[in-house]
Amino acid sequence: MKKLFIKSYGCQMNVYDSSKMADLLEPLGFGTAEDYVDSDMVVLNTCHIREKASEKIYSELGRIRQEKERMKQSGREMLIAVAGCVAQAEGHEIFARAPFVDIVVGPQSYHRLPDLVKKVANGKRANGLIDLDFPEISKFDSLPEPTGGAISEFLSIQEGCDQFCTFLRGSLYSRCGIF
Repeated sequence: MKKLFIKSYGCQMNVYDSSKMADLLEPLGFGTAEDYVDSDMVVLNTCHIREKASEKIYSELGRIRQEKERMKQSGREMLIAVAGCVAQAEGHEIFARAPFVDIVVGPQSYHRLPDLVKKVANGKRANGLIDLDFPEISKFDSLPEPTGGAISEFLSIQEGCDQFCTFLRGSLYSRCGIF
């Protein structure tokens, strides 16, 4: 099984999104790892509201880059994805400042992460792959069913934010459609 390390920054919604990303990548052979050392894929699921959020991400990416280069010297590849609100806010700037990043995916597009990983694996990575769309279809329909393996699991009944994060996560949307 390939190792997947996901680090969440910020709000509880990012913790939920990280859990769902792990679920989405499991069918591709990824199991979770405790840190990025020797991981086949690293996802930084980011928050843009926290103080100096972007700079903290770039600093973390610098440390991860060293591991990616070490692994490459031994014949292994590490995929790096930046997800979440910093990804949404910074977009292509991430590739400009950290060209070793493979994927940038916003908080409303992470359900397409498996497709992006497959494209990278097939060599379609010109300058990195980016998906920052706010799809009109419900992301809830694209998520895998809970496995039932945990004592408790998250069940998302709403997405987005009507507070500080609206411009990054989109407006509040409920599974029930009631607000």
